[in-house]
Amino acid sequence: MSSSKPTISLGGTSEFPFPTKHQERCNVLITERIPSFPQDVRDAIVDLYCPRSLRAMIKASEANKDCLIRLYLGRRRRFETNSKFHGFTLRNFPLQQDQVEALGLDGAQYAKIMAGTLAEFYWSAKIDANDVVFVLAPSRANRSLESGSHKSPGTVFRSHVLGVHVLWVLDFDCCKRMSLDEAGVEQAVKAFYKNDPYFPRPGRDNVNDQALWREFRECFLKKSNVILGHKGPEARLPALWLEMVEQRCRK
Repeated sequence: MSSSKPTISLGGTSEFPFPTKHQERCNVLITERIPSFPQDVRDAIVDLYCPRSLRAMIKASEANKDCLIRLYLGRRRRFETNSKFHGFTLRNFPLQQDQVEALGLDGAQYAKIMAGTLAEFYWSAKIDANDVVFVLAPSRANRSLESGSHKSPGTVFRSHVLGVHVLWVLDFDCCKRMSLDEAGVEQAVKAFYKNDPYFPRPGRDNVNDQALWREFRECFLKKSNVILGHKGPEARLPALWLEMVEQRCRK
């Protein structure tokens, strides 16, 4: 049966036309499940970072099969020698900057992707990126990636520990519209610091953190200039955002 009206397929068996009054352009949220890291990667993470007494339990845990890695380029671990807390989970496992370095991961490239993504959020989508989440996880096309048939330069990473993976961004439910003016920039800066430390931070003492911020800063400006151009009142906003972020870290 054919119809000239837009249709939706339910369960692959029946088709129903949309009512005419709903046939208008609107915002659409498309969702998909982010793949979890496979067993060998999960076991490697457990062997590296889990207390020895918990390793067997964590590896056998059904809940810990849902393993995504939260990428915290803006924080390093603090080693508490007297801590009595020995909990561990692979769900939303926090991978911090010192661990990124220890695993030989490409923190600079992660930072560039984050910077470009933020620029797209701010100047193209006009949202403040409030409470978005950046995670490492396998690609939806990992099988073809491993065979070399899928070409996606600059976005696919290969690691001895994590295998083939990409950087995902999720959780947009707290994002708010922002105006392309000084008030909107201030709103975006507040969201940047309110969020978990996914992004590199300015003003750090560690030389590697300083280099990471420079990479992030440069890429953010370049991507922003591509979107906004170099002329007009909005062209100054990316530099203003960076100025506000850097000023706030000095307070």
